[in-house]
Amino acid sequence: MKKIKYLSLAALLVAGLSSCSNSGHEEASHEAATHEESNHGAETAGGTYAVDIAKSTVAWKGTMVGMYSHEGTINITEGSITTANGAVTGGSFTIDAGSIATTDDDALYAMAPREDLEGHLKSDDFLGAASNPTGSFTITSVDGSTVTGNLSLKGKTNEEVFTDVSVSEANGSVTISGALTFDRQKYGISFQKGGDMIVSDDIELTISLAGTAN
Repeated sequence: MKKIKYLSLAALLVAGLSSCSNSGHEEASHEAATHEESNHGAETAGGTYAVDIAKSTVAWKGTMVGMYSHEGTINITEGSITTANGAVTGGSFTIDAGSIATTDDDALYAMAPREDLEGHLKSDDFLGAASNPTGSFTITSVDGSTVTGNLSLKGKTNEEVFTDVSVSEANGSVTISGALTFDRQKYGISFQKGGDMIVSDDIELTISLAGTAN
């Protein structure tokens, strides 16, 4: 009888330990599932963001073929971005043509003041800021890291492609960056300097948009 009692007691202990083990395993599995669901929710988070103009930039580059390049910035005045599943799905932004400025080296202005070039870029030879004070880009489609949209400058609109687009979302904010190169001739920007000073038709833009959730 004592032997049977000892065996019964041992069986109860084994059963109890097994029950605790299974309970712990189930609890850990539940926590893992909850964590996975939480992460999945974070991955699929998205929404609409207002562009923070103080933290967003458009940098431009124009080249004198075979000689040198001028670089600078142009200000964004407003915009919005929509995202889903970590990717851009739509949005637009507006630029102030009259804000175009140069940021390149002072050595490039030995022959003429920097202000002269900035004034020329605002003139009808280039952006025509007086009659066309704003420009814009509006997204029409997205394919992976390539964003297609309508670029409007100097009263003309053409489809352009925004490449190598990266998206970073965290804590109610988003940052989107990428590159866009367009042919200035399509926008009526046809100025050419005399002699051997050939201005490239390609204007390169590097765009970074920062946004906060609405």
